[in-house]
Amino acid sequence: MLLVTDGGSGYCARVHISVFRSARVITILTLASRVLGLVRDMAFSAAFGVGNIQAAFQLAFQIPNLFRRLFGEGALSAASIPVLSEKLHLEGRPAMEATAGRLIGLLTFVLTVLCVAAEVVVLVLFLIYRFEPYWALTLALTAIMLPYMVQVCLAAILGGIQNIFGQFALPAAMPILLNVFLIAIVLIAPRTIPGGQQAEIFAVAGTVIMAGAAQLAWQWFAVRRTGLTLRLSLDYTEPAIQRIKNTMLPMIAGLGAVQLNTLADGLIASWFIIEPDGQRPGMSILYFAQRLYQFPQALFMVALATAIFPALSRHAAQRRLDELSSTLLRGIRGALFIIVPSMLGLILVREPLVRALFDRGQFAERSDADLRVAGALLMYALGLWAYGLNQIVIRAFYALQDAVTPLKTAVASVVVNVILNLILVQTFLRESGLALATAIGAAVQVVILMAVYNRRFEPLDWKSLWPTFFKIALAALLMTAAVLTVDRQVAHAMADPLRLLVLVGTGAITYGAAAWAFRCPELRQLFRR
Repeated sequence: MLLVTDGGSGYCARVHISVFRSARVITILTLASRVLGLVRDMAFSAAFGVGNIQAAFQLAFQIPNLFRRLFGEGALSAASIPVLSEKLHLEGRPAMEATAGRLIGLLTFVLTVLCVAAEVVVLVLFLIYRFEPYWALTLALTAIMLPYMVQVCLAAILGGIQNIFGQFALPAAMPILLNVFLIAIVLIAPRTIPGGQQAEIFAVAGTVIMAGAAQLAWQWFAVRRTGLTLRLSLDYTEPAIQRIKNTMLPMIAGLGAVQLNTLADGLIASWFIIEPDGQRPGMSILYFAQRLYQFPQALFMVALATAIFPALSRHAAQRRLDELSSTLLRGIRGALFIIVPSMLGLILVREPLVRALFDRGQFAERSDADLRVAGALLMYALGLWAYGLNQIVIRAFYALQDAVTPLKTAVASVVVNVILNLILVQTFLRESGLALATAIGAAVQVVILMAVYNRRFEPLDWKSLWPTFFKIALAALLMTAAVLTVDRQVAHAMADPLRLLVLVGTGAITYGAAAWAFRCPELRQLFRR
């Protein structure tokens, strides 16, 4: 239970927050968004396949998405939530409201300046590469979609402000708007826009900006519903703003390691993986594999990290390190409960999963596309445990306002990833090698983070984790045996969609039943009201 008080004004509100209950709300809404995201990806794969047009759009779209994850959902959110929570706890709602208004005003100004500067850089690069069709198209699409970074970052930080008051639903539902807009334009464009696929992809890029405007308006209205009146200001002299700034800058590298590695993967894939017909499918293959391994990660890991961060921040603000470590350990248990079966499940069903979702239309034109996406998915899945735990452990450091350690581990992760990228992309693994490098880099980061936390702060009770991990591992092994048996005896002869449904159902039922039989507390916490 969180006690929120504003001190001088006498306002007192009790917000009952269970980490797992909040995570469940986020998970349900994220599930809706991710299902729509899969529909969107299916539409994109059928319309544009894995060729240059698809690859150019996905690489261009990574730029504003990188800013969203670093500023909106990443560094700025991680730096500001502890400070704003502390303001609310110690000085009350009016003080927190004033600081939030200054933060939003400054963020709007800084992002606008960055967007204009980025547009100039893209224009210069376009003039240099205008005679190379792939890079010219990528840069043109980037120029169109860059303003989305301003819109989505502002919308994300407004969602973070709502999280402080225990409001998780509307921020978690925000991606639904983008998916609806993009699905609509991909389905409508071939019937309404002349000029072929290139004209259609420009229409899709323009629709991204329209969706961003809708997302921003939605989150602004949601913040107003909490009772906050944000008066925007460019005053950067307030100590709280300075604390956020000083914490945020090193966080950009610390929290963005996986995102930076993903962008590096795309650039290296586009540069090194060129087919005899001139197509560059590497970026598209990585994109579809990323979307599949990120499904369980976003469905629960991001939800759990979002729900647990305000609690970590409160414990850190009150210097209750024992409760912070206890909350962190519960988060790790909950993460492992989902990560382990998700990792094994993706490995087991990767081929029918890819074929059932994507193998149609333009995607099916390239005969080896499904196997290459499945291969990259296998490598990404090997690092799923590291991606998930990173989401949680790194927030413990940020709650303690230690951004230097995540920065150092991020640098190590990026260096490992880039070196392995350049080596593995030139082997038979090609894009799968890039995915493997990302998994190894993430593992390096999370192992170092957990070791440093255990040594520097309140030590985690690792012994209490082993019984939980043993139960989870045994349940996951039983799930694996059941899935392999059903596939060999029954499902292998079915059409891919039905085979996938049977295997996923078998795995979910077996794992759930085993977790119930072993009395895993995480199962009860997920469904507790």
